[in-house]
Order: sequence, then C-alpha cells, then structure tokens
Amino acid sequence: MVPMDPSISSSSSPLRLPGSPTSPGASSTPSPRPTLVAAGRQPAAAPSTTRLRAISPSQSQSPPTPASPVEPFGFDALKGTFSVDVAAADARALDVPLAAPFTIASSRLVAVSNVAVRVELRTGAVGWGEAPVLPSVTAEDQPAALDAAGRACAALVGAPAAPLGAVLQDLASVLPGHAFASARAGVEMALIDAVANSIGIPLWRLFGGASDSVTTDITIPIVTPNEAAQLAAKYRGQGFQTLKLKVGKNLNSDIEVLKAIRFVHPDCSFILDANEGYTANQAIEVLDRLNEMGVTPVLFEQPVHRDDWDGLRDVTSVAMDKYKVAVAADESCRNLLDAQKIIDGNLAHVINIKLAKLGVLGALEIIDAARKANIALMIGGMVETRIAMGFAGHLAAGLGCFSFIDLDTPLLLSEDPVYGGYEAFGPLYKFTNARGHGGFLHLDNDASK
Repeated sequence: MVPMDPSISSSSSPLRLPGSPTSPGASSTPSPRPTLVAAGRQPAAAPSTTRLRAISPSQSQSPPTPASPVEPFGFDALKGTFSVDVAAADARALDVPLAAPFTIASSRLVAVSNVAVRVELRTGAVGWGEAPVLPSVTAEDQPAALDAAGRACAALVGAPAAPLGAVLQDLASVLPGHAFASARAGVEMALIDAVANSIGIPLWRLFGGASDSVTTDITIPIVTPNEAAQLAAKYRGQGFQTLKLKVGKNLNSDIEVLKAIRFVHPDCSFILDANEGYTANQAIEVLDRLNEMGVTPVLFEQPVHRDDWDGLRDVTSVAMDKYKVAVAADESCRNLLDAQKIIDGNLAHVINIKLAKLGVLGALEIIDAARKANIALMIGGMVETRIAMGFAGHLAAGLGCFSFIDLDTPLLLSEDPVYGGYEAFGPLYKFTNARGHGGFLHLDNDASK
C-alpha cells in the first residue's frame, strides 16, 4: 500500500476544477493543502475527442508489482489510509455500435456513446472507468460528460497527494449531483480501480467479499412479437431464466409481445420495465391482463413518470396487495433525497441502483439507507461496455445485497472493446481477475484507424 504522508490531512479540502463555482460566503483564507488546480496552472483545454480503438494488447507490457496489502481490505478503511497521487488521467469518447437497435419507451439507441476514463497513479497502477450516457435518464450527453470528465482528469493530475476519501468527496463537490453523475461515476470508477490494482485485490473483495459472481437477467427491447419470440428462444438456449421486457409505448402491443415470449419460453421469469411509459391506470391494467393470462411478473420497474409520486404509490399498493408483484423505482430515484422519499412514503418495494445516475459514492449512500430500511435493491445500468458493467458487477457481488441483477447490456453490443475483465457464461458472470475489475482498453491516438 502507498504509505500515508503524515503531512497530509485526512479531512476533505476544497477541490476546484477549472470553472467550478465557489460557495457563497467562502473564506478567503488559503486551504491547508493546495487545491486540485496547481498554482499558475491554466484552465484545461477541451478534452480530446480521439476515439478509443481496440488493438491487440502488447505482450511486453506487464501490470505493476503491487505493494503488500494491509488489512482490512474494506473500501471504507482505504478511504482514510490510502494516499492517492495521480500521475496521468485521460477521458476519451467510447463509441461502440449495438448489434441491433435498442428501443425503450423513452428513447432508441443504435450505438453506445459513452466516455472512458483512464487514471494512472505514481505507483504505476492504472484504473479504468466509464461514464455511461443515456440522455433520457442521465443529465449529460456525450459531449457534456466528456468535458466534465476531462476537466476532472486535468485537475487530478495537477493535485498533490491526498487520502482517497478526501479526493472522492472533493470530486463529488465539483461534479455535484445528478447533473454530473455519469462523469463523476466514470472518474470514481477509474480512481477506485487504480487503488485496487495498486494493492492487488479484486473489487469484489474491496466491497465486502460476499461473492465472486453474479447472475444477470437479459433485456428484450421494444420489438415486434415475432422478434421478441426469436430473442426469447435464443436466450433460453443460452441459459437465461429471467427476461426483462421493455414496455410502455403501446399497452396492447406489450401484451402481444408477452404472449409471444411466453409461448417459446414458458418457464421464464418476467421483469417488466416501462421506463416511465404508463399512467398509473395503464400500469394496473397491464397487471390485470397479465393475471388473466396466468402471468405474474417478479418485478414491475418504473411504471409511471419519474415525478408522478402519487401514481407510483398507487401502482405499488395495487401490485402487491392484489397480485404480489414488487414495484421498483428507477428513474424516480436520482439522489439520496429521492431514495429517502421513496422509503418514508412506501412508494416502491425496490430501488434500482445505477452508478451512472448516482455516482459510486452516491450509490453506496442509497444502498446503505435502503438496507437500513429493509428495502430491496436492484442493480442495473445504462447501455454500457464491460468496463462499467464489470465495476457494477464487482460491487454487487462484493456487497451481496441485491435481489435483482440487471447487468446485461455488454451482451447487446456488436463488438467487445474491453480486454480482460470478468468471464461471462450465459447469465453467470465470474470475477476471476486478481486485482481491480480487470478490464482495460487500448488507446489509439490516431482517430482515423
């Protein structure tokens, strides 16, 4: 482990990205340690839009020799004891086509347009993160996330060594709230991955060590009944027992798709995800009609608009009282205040944790609140590569507290740009890597290749 410099305070200090606002009434007294923008440093230029391109890994490159780990391995302990000193950091556009268009109630995608983040510590350890972008859910589009992550990376390189916890808290203060959640998540992932690589342990151990594997569902987007049946038959052959069906654009069409899937995969479990597409009355009608078919979903995710709290409460009540169906809040939960509102008002039975809408630290806060309130948890994502999904999978495996695992979107891409990382055996993800999340990309500075 990197030894803690005794001159470094463990308390968080003001971290200022180029262009970040100063809190009203802030004292003009200098901070006990330098800010993340080094003295005389010019504001960072706009981050490069050079794309990431997968190339064969160099056999001559080998990971840095890890320092001897110090017990305990827990993430909370490391936040106070590990000194982060960033040598290099970079944010790049990460564009990967989908194998087929992915349509949900609120949007349609043909490619991943995310942001990859690479952080290298002065120990030589490297970490990778990904800022997943889905404008119907995240506040950022790709250019905004790329700009925010790029500024954060420039600030990290210009900053002195500091405790991991202080760096992460400062990062949350300068990329605050839901408005910067995706970019913040990408940088947080890369920093935490670099730390885990430096001390030589996998992330699932860092987050608690409950398990080294997870089993995911797989998603069928909004398609025709025939297309849905073909996908369901394919996924049945691959061993998937839980299918997540995107609904919410047309109630009658949704029912026909459900019938077609049920015909080819009669033993599967269903998750319905309306992505805010129904009114409360429509959502309840869907459950009524499914009951007539003898179908009971295991979960009904985000049935109504994110701000329709009364509608969410009504669907949650009817779904459980009448049909014993749990309801999950996804888009309705964008921060800890939303989570507390859901918990206090009994507005949903499950909260869906997505790092891209909450950030890593924000997600851990909500997980803690939900567990204390005995609210069930789901972990999901946007449309992501195995960088972000690998991090989320390690988190879920290590904590061992998720009732629903929805980490399937790398399976929907036309190509896999990620080297290393977890191993997928149908729905089973095994985290066999020795350190971090194990996934990495190769940067190609020639965007024409």
